[in-house]
Amino acid sequence: MKRNPIATLIILLLLSTGIAQAQTQPQIQGKVQDQTTGEPIPYAEAILTPTTENANATENPHHTITTQDGTFQITGVPNGEYTLMIRSVGYDLTTREQIRLTPTQKTHDAGTIQLQPLEIGLAEVVVVGSRRQIVYRLDKRIIEASSNLMGSGGTAVDILENTPSIRVGVDGEVTFRGSSGFKVYVDGQPSFYSGTQALQQVPAGQIENIEVITTPSARYDTDGEVGMINIITKKSSRSGLTGMVNLSGSTALSNGLDFMLAQQRNKLQWHLAGNWNQPVRESDFHQQKETTVGDQITTSTSDGPRRSKGYFYGIRTGIDYAVAPRTSLNAEVDIHYGKNTRTGDLAYSETIAAAGADPVSGDYNSRDDYDLHSTVWSGTVGFAHKFDDGHQLTGSFMAGYEGDAMEYFQSDLFFRGGDSQGSRAQGHRAWEDERRWTVRSNIDYVLPYSETGRLEAGWQYFSYLEDGDYNMQFWDPARQEFYWREDIYNTFYFQRGIHSLYAIGSDSFGPVDAQIGLRGEHTHRVLRSSIEGSNRTVNRFEVFPSLHLGYNLPREQTLTLAYSYRTNRPQLFYMEPYITYRDYYTAEIGNPDIRPEYVNSVELSYKKNMQQHVIQSTVFYRSRRDKIERLRVPYEAGVTLDSMANVGNDHALGLELSAQLKVAKSWDVNVIGNVYYYKVVNDLGSGGRQETSTNYDFTLNNLFRIGRTTRVQFDGNFVGPTVTTQGRSAAFWFANLAVRQQLFSPNLQGTLSFRDVFNSARYRSDITTANLVSITRIRPRYPVITMSLSYTFNNYNRSQSQARDNRDLFEGTNY
Repeated sequence: MKRNPIATLIILLLLSTGIAQAQTQPQIQGKVQDQTTGEPIPYAEAILTPTTENANATENPHHTITTQDGTFQITGVPNGEYTLMIRSVGYDLTTREQIRLTPTQKTHDAGTIQLQPLEIGLAEVVVVGSRRQIVYRLDKRIIEASSNLMGSGGTAVDILENTPSIRVGVDGEVTFRGSSGFKVYVDGQPSFYSGTQALQQVPAGQIENIEVITTPSARYDTDGEVGMINIITKKSSRSGLTGMVNLSGSTALSNGLDFMLAQQRNKLQWHLAGNWNQPVRESDFHQQKETTVGDQITTSTSDGPRRSKGYFYGIRTGIDYAVAPRTSLNAEVDIHYGKNTRTGDLAYSETIAAAGADPVSGDYNSRDDYDLHSTVWSGTVGFAHKFDDGHQLTGSFMAGYEGDAMEYFQSDLFFRGGDSQGSRAQGHRAWEDERRWTVRSNIDYVLPYSETGRLEAGWQYFSYLEDGDYNMQFWDPARQEFYWREDIYNTFYFQRGIHSLYAIGSDSFGPVDAQIGLRGEHTHRVLRSSIEGSNRTVNRFEVFPSLHLGYNLPREQTLTLAYSYRTNRPQLFYMEPYITYRDYYTAEIGNPDIRPEYVNSVELSYKKNMQQHVIQSTVFYRSRRDKIERLRVPYEAGVTLDSMANVGNDHALGLELSAQLKVAKSWDVNVIGNVYYYKVVNDLGSGGRQETSTNYDFTLNNLFRIGRTTRVQFDGNFVGPTVTTQGRSAAFWFANLAVRQQLFSPNLQGTLSFRDVFNSARYRSDITTANLVSITRIRPRYPVITMSLSYTFNNYNRSQSQARDNRDLFEGTNY
C-alpha cells in the first residue's frame, strides 16, 4: 500500500509534540508494589481527583494504569490539591491525600505505594467485601473467581459462563464467539489437555481468577483461532501451614471433593492439591431422521433417556525454592485420571420405503454404552532469574505421558414386541487403544530499556505424539454371535512438532500504551494409517503478527485497539481416516486432508469508570478462512455419517456490552450482552448453504448482601440461536438462584444453588439437506440443586468460586 508522506510527517509531528508536552507538563509519578512480596503490580489503577477546595483544578479525575514494573505517571495536571487513589484486583485500595502542585513545585513523586493483598478471613472477603466481576486491561480481561456463587464444586467451565465473548453450550462445551478453537493455559503454561477438556480438569475451588484473551499477543501459541484462556490457581504466601477443603453434591447425583495445602518455610514453599469430581448429566432425548440413499428412504424416531457421568480424579504437588534473592527454581508433578461414560436406552422405530416395494417397519429398543478413559502423568521444572539491571530470564520444561487410554463403544438394537421380543436384532462393539506423549519447553527473556518500555523475546517448542489401533465387532443375526470386521481394523500414528520464535516491544508515550509483536512458527506433522492412501506429511513455516494500543482519556475513560492473526490446527480425531460409531444410527469419519483455519481478528474497546460503576463496550470483527465444520450425510439405511471438512469462510461483526452497576449499598448488578452478525460462505456440496444470522445472548446477574454473613445471587440467561451451513439451533433461556451462608465461624460456609429454577432450558437442532432431515430435541429431566461446604484454615488466600455446571443440563447434543 502506498503511504502519503505528508500524512506520515503530520502524524510524527503530532506524536513528538504530544511527547514533548507530556515531558514539560506537571506530573505525578510513583510505583505500586505488593506489600507482602515486594513484587511490582502491573495494571493497577491510579486515579487522581481534585479536592473540593481546589478551585484551579478541573472537576474530572485523571486516570492511568501502572506499567509492567509497577510504575505510573499522570501528566497534564493543573496546579492545585489532589487525592491519589490506587486500586487493583485482589488488593485493598490505598489513598494519598493532600498532594499539591504549585508554580514552583510542578511535580510530585509519590514514591513506592504498597497494596495489602486481600488475604483476611472469610467474613471480610467473601460476605462483606465486593470485588468487580471483570477487570479490563490492555490485552486481556480478568474474571474474578470469587464473584460467582453458582454451582459450587464445579470447574473452570462454570466460572466462565457469565463472561463476555464466552458461551457455555447445552452440552457443557465452551465457545469463544461461536468457536471452540481456543487455547488453555494454567499459570501461564499451556495445559496438557485442550479446549473444554482442559477447563474441566481444574476445580473451581482452586482458581484465583481467569484471564480471557481474545486477541493474544505473539508471546502465546497461535493455536486457537479465537483466543486463549489462562487459569491462575490459588497460592498462599503466608508462613506456616495453610489449606482449604471444598465438598459438594447435587440432586443429579454429581459429587465433588477438592483440597489444597501449602507451607512456606524460609526459602522453600511446597503445595499439595487434589480433586475428586463425578459430574452427572441426564436428559430426555428425542430425534427424528429421514435419510435418502439411492431410491430408498428411511424414516426413524428415537425417544428416551440419556445419561452421562464423568470420573475425574487428580493430585499434584510442587515446590518453589529461592536459590538466591534473584534466582528461583520450581518443580511440579501432576497425576490425573479421567473417564467419561455415556448410556442411552431409547425406543427406536424405523420405516424403510424403497421404490416399487411396500414400506417395511420395525420397533426396537436401542441401547448404547460409551466409555473413554485415560491416566496422565506429567512433570514440569522451571527457573527464573532477575539480573541486577532489571532484565529477566525464565525457562521451563514439561513432559507428559497419557497411558491406559481406551475408547470403548457398544450399541445394540433389540426387537420390541412380537415373537422376537427382547432378542438382539443388530449390534456392534468398538475399541480404540491409544498412547500419547507431550513435550514442551521454552526460554523467555525480558529487557526493560526505559521506565516504561521493554523488549521480550523467546523460543518455544511443542511436540505431541499419539499412536494406537482401532477394532470393531458386528453382530451376525444368522449365527447369533459377534464377529471381527477385519476390513475395519486400523492402526494409526500421529506426530506434530512446532518450533517458535517471538519478539515483542511495548512502551508508553504519555497517555498512549503500545505493544507490537511478531511470531514465527515451523510445523512438522506426520500422519500414518493402515488405511491405504491416507498417509500425510506436512512441513510449514508461518508468521503471525499482533498489535495492541491503549489510550487513557480524561474522566476515567480508556480506549483500546487490538489485532491478531491466528490459526486453528485440526485435532487428530478430525483427521482419522476410518469409520467409528457414536451409536447404532450415527457413524463418523475423519478427513486426513483437512486444512488449518486462519483468522484475522480486530477489536476496538471502550471502558468508562463512573465511581463504583464500570461500563465496557467492544466492537469486534473476525474473518476466518477454511472454516472447519461437522457435516452430516446419509450413510446407510437409517444411519448418518458425520465428518469434519473445510466448508469455506465465515465472517463475524459484533458488539459486546458489559455494565457492572452498584444499584444500592447491598445490591450489585452485572449486565452482559452480546450481539453479532454472522455469515458463513459454503464452498462445498453436501447440502450446505450460504447462511447468515444475527446471534445474541444476554445475562442479568444480581448479587444481594444480607447482613454480614449472607449472600444471594439470582441470574437470568438467554442464549440466542446459531446457524451452520446445514441448519440451525434454536434459542433457549434459564435462570439460576444461589444462597451462600457463613456457618458457625468465618472459616466455614455453605452454598445452596438451584440450576435452571423454572426448568425452562430446551435444546433443538434442525439439519436439512437434499437427502437428510434431522431434528433433535433435548430436555433436562429435572432442575439441578447443589449443596456445597467450604472450609479454610490459617487464612488461606482463597477466592470462593461457586461456579455453575452446565454439564448437569443436557445430554445427547452430539447425536
